[in-house]
Amino acid sequence: MEGREKVGNVLVNSSSKGGDESDVVRELMGVIETVGSYSGYRKTQRKECLSLVRRLKLLVPLLEEILELGTSVSGDGEGEALNCLADLRKALLAAKKLLKHCSYGSKIYLALESEAVMSRFHSVYDKFNQALEDMPYDELGISVEVKEQVELMRMQLKRAQRRADTQDIELAMDMMVVLSRKDNRNADSAILERLAIKLELHTITNLNEETMAVRKLVKDQRGGRIAENIQQMIDLLGRLKQIAGLKETTIALDGPVSSKSLRRCQSAFIPHEFLCPITLEIMTDPVIVATGQTFERESISKWLDFNHRTCPKTGQTLEHLSLAPNFALKNLIQQWCKENNFELPKKDPYIGSDASKTQLIKESLS
Repeated sequence: MEGREKVGNVLVNSSSKGGDESDVVRELMGVIETVGSYSGYRKTQRKECLSLVRRLKLLVPLLEEILELGTSVSGDGEGEALNCLADLRKALLAAKKLLKHCSYGSKIYLALESEAVMSRFHSVYDKFNQALEDMPYDELGISVEVKEQVELMRMQLKRAQRRADTQDIELAMDMMVVLSRKDNRNADSAILERLAIKLELHTITNLNEETMAVRKLVKDQRGGRIAENIQQMIDLLGRLKQIAGLKETTIALDGPVSSKSLRRCQSAFIPHEFLCPITLEIMTDPVIVATGQTFERESISKWLDFNHRTCPKTGQTLEHLSLAPNFALKNLIQQWCKENNFELPKKDPYIGSDASKTQLIKESLS
């Protein structure tokens, strides 16, 4: 169409680009204002969301100056400015969509897919950097102070892209333990209660809102990874509903001591160093990871199967994925069990076999 061109989703008259440029700027300021009104960010992404919102607000002085100056840019500078504004618009809309998802989306899903969500944040950062990199500040008459503020924002975004995601190791472990249960046993209530607190799903209101969010996710999902995780999410939500508002009862130890009872009163019975840091259960097949920490083979194998590459106890990156049997500790545990007449829990031999196969595969890939 002669005399008209498209900037983002806005048709611009070439004869009056100054006015249309102002319309685009006002739209961008409106998006920033809308994003600033979001609240209730999910705990797993709250820090990243608040940081992004603060950085977006640093763009307001730039947009205000463009609007107030109303500078008419001619020649190549005009097209460059409009293209930058169009790219900035795309970045802002992507940020708005992500922040809205982190404000109203399923808490369980956002925790389960924390790494994928973090990748979306990095993608948004990249869009802003590209949009602001070629902004013709001089041609637009932007002040030095505002230009420096925008450059500061770009530096912060670049640092955020390079920063490794410091995930909540305890939350990741609890999610892994609960979601990997393939039998009919309920997850330990202490783990579920800890999850409820960390995910902020411990009140009736919270749980009703999460139910609506999961229903929407089920309705909108189109297969793939979301479909694979839906049933796990529904099961976990059901367990969290069961413990909502209920106080944990103390288990009397009058009869034979069970492993479940010991998990609740472990400090009085089992030496702390005999417990797996992941499940807090006594170890039957302790193995050592690259950081020197010891875990139950089955538990650490599941941790690695969830694509974690850090030590669950220290948070350090694992230099390799080999698991070395801790024979010394295993002998101590067996000796302690014999002296205290404690029967070690029976392990499914097939689980150990699968874990060994998994380990062989991982060792060949590391």
